[in-house]
Amino acid sequence: MNTKLLRAAGFGLLIVASPVLAQTPPPASDGQMQGRMQGHMQGRGEGRMGARMFPTMSEAGRATMMDAMRSSNRRDERVQVRAARDRMLTIVEADRLDTAALKKAMDDERSIAAESQQRRQTAMLAALTKLSVADRKAFVVDARSLREKMQERMSDRRERMRDRRRGGGES
Repeated sequence: MNTKLLRAAGFGLLIVASPVLAQTPPPASDGQMQGRMQGHMQGRGEGRMGARMFPTMSEAGRATMMDAMRSSNRRDERVQVRAARDRMLTIVEADRLDTAALKKAMDDERSIAAESQQRRQTAMLAALTKLSVADRKAFVVDARSLREKMQERMSDRRERMRDRRRGGGES
């Protein structure tokens, strides 16, 4: 097969897949953390998880924030988003592309993600208004610390992946 034909086929595939690729996943900020938190909480005790996430906050402040983070059912929301994405893929793989149906499926996925984010935002706003000034300041300190730890982890993972690609990583 000549290279022009291969390039054209690859470009055609990119054009067909681009609407799906253009979809942005739901914000990963607190949603992914909440999923991880729920896994950590099972069998370990919620008090310890809150203390690890918010070590400088008071016990009451920690409880308020943990309640806000547990307020939505992330598992159901992830299932709904996954189902909408599966609908998009089913439409894209059909012999004839139904762009109206694809747009609707994309709009549905975006709507589900936006509603989920709105529920989390409402819960966080309500929780933050209940905190004392000291707990709000402690929350900021803890959030910044957590962000730095996550950035370090991601940087370490990127470095390990680079090492593996170069053939030098064994970890």
